[in-house]
Amino acid sequence: MKKSVDIRFRVISGMILLAAISRFLPIAMPSMNNFSPVGAMALFGGAYFVKKHWAFIFPMIALWLSNLVLNNVFYTKYYPTFSFGFELAVFVSFALVVAIGIVVLKKVNLTNLLIANVLGTIGFFLISNFFVWAGGKMYPQTMEGFITCYTMALPFLKNTLISNLLYSAVMFGVYEYAKTRVKELAVVRA
Repeated sequence: MKKSVDIRFRVISGMILLAAISRFLPIAMPSMNNFSPVGAMALFGGAYFVKKHWAFIFPMIALWLSNLVLNNVFYTKYYPTFSFGFELAVFVSFALVVAIGIVVLKKVNLTNLLIANVLGTIGFFLISNFFVWAGGKMYPQTMEGFITCYTMALPFLKNTLISNLLYSAVMFGVYEYAKTRVKELAVVRA
């Protein structure tokens, strides 16, 4: 039993780590803004880690480490000084998506995966942009500023949803297929 838990944990963690590394792929293509595996990583962790604290911890560590590299190597025009890779809005939004994965994906199937992706995308959009508006640096803290903030963020919503769906299809599809071949990967619910 212990061996199957270790294998399952390693495979789930490895897939999340690979997804985090794939965050570096769209750097050369500006039209790919917000095309990222982040939402899928969160849902995947929420769905498959038996011990739910790992559903939050491991994907957040992967997100944080990839942020460190992205912000300090590739996005230095936005982060002229050292970035610790932690933005409260992103991590609060990310935690919500993990929670959606835990709740909605108790049973992984196409319908639940679509629902989780849509809810996660909308939740991430609403929370992260609320923090942008509330921070008061880009938009005035008025109703007009609030509406402008969300309006300006709409173009990013499409890529977020598409990437969440695509990365989820790959991650969940690969894992579900692997479960049919490697019995130790079958999820045992706590």
